Amino acid sequence: MKRFWLRLPEKNDYLEITATNNKLSLFESSTEEVYTVDIGNYSLEKLRDNLVSKGLDARIGEIKAPKSSKFIVLFLDNSYTNVNGSFVTFTGGIESIDTGDRQEENIIHI
Repeated sequence: MKRFWLRLPEKNDYLEITATNNKLSLFESSTEEVYTVDIGNYSLEKLRDNLVSKGLDARIGEIKAPKSSKFIVLFLDNSYTNVNGSFVTFTGGIESIDTGDRQEENIIHI
């Protein structure tokens, strides 16, 4: 299982998803799967729920060190090599990709 940690804008009380920032592409070898996030204003929890409704294993993650930072974390099969799209650009890009080997005591899944 790979975890793709997507950064969030610093002000993330609510996120405005529009037609210009709602595409999420997942790459598995040479195959691309495209997801469209519904347009609207979202709290982090509502955004996670929207991604889950699309069939994605999405969670909110928080890393406590060196400072508290929240992320949208996508849990994907190891065969996935990358994620991108206007949604990833909007959120701030990929912070990291790991296979669960991060220090778990510093991670909270909300």
